[in-house]
Amino acid sequence: MQNERPRILCTRPLSGHLLEKAAGQGLDISVQAFTDIQPVITEELWGVIEQLLPQHITAVFTSAHAGNIMDRYLHQGDTFYVVSTWDICCLEGATLQAVQEALRECNFRATAANATALAYAIVQLGDVQEVYFFCSRQRRDELPAILSAHGIRVHEIVLYENVPTPVVTTSDYDGMFFFSPSAVTSFFSVNRLPRHTVCFAIGQTTAAALEDFTDNRIIISTAPSAESMVQTAIFYFNNINCYE
Repeated sequence: MQNERPRILCTRPLSGHLLEKAAGQGLDISVQAFTDIQPVITEELWGVIEQLLPQHITAVFTSAHAGNIMDRYLHQGDTFYVVSTWDICCLEGATLQAVQEALRECNFRATAANATALAYAIVQLGDVQEVYFFCSRQRRDELPAILSAHGIRVHEIVLYENVPTPVVTTSDYDGMFFFSPSAVTSFFSVNRLPRHTVCFAIGQTTAAALEDFTDNRIIISTAPSAESMVQTAIFYFNNINCYE
């Protein structure tokens, strides 16, 4: 490390509470978003969602953004649409929390730490013939590819777009926080990392994306949440000799 207090760049917004927690543990975290989440809010999409509300479907979520946008669709002015007929399969951590907030009356059948594990968890349920995958237009291929290979039909419903907003960084950081493959691609489209910078990934999928761009050390968060990411970095920099 080049500074007495490790300096970290977080590639998406982070709550003031977590910034204060990190500072209290000796980490200086700066924030610079490298992607912009643009919800798809249209009457046509609402018509698709509205038709599904009373049906018994298996709904799949791999992003907290998708859960938050679904919640937005279900809260329209003074009207709140309660959904109770869906079976939910989603990622753990922030995604699970967001989807539970939007679809709290639904049956949650499967959760997993990453998209690949979630796909196999759905396959292992044994009775799922088709799913509705609420996702980004830039979603990765692992989950639909695995489900399709096992004979499960995937209907994709795009709730948002993850638009790259690359920024050239001129500072030298000891660590980088990456929460999505999209942020990885956006960052490395205009930046390179010095050899000593450690990359922290929210999960296996993001870590795999990092391996396409850098040979630097990659540390995967202990759980798929911003709080766990911060805690993972605190542990790393306070016990860095254990990693040498």
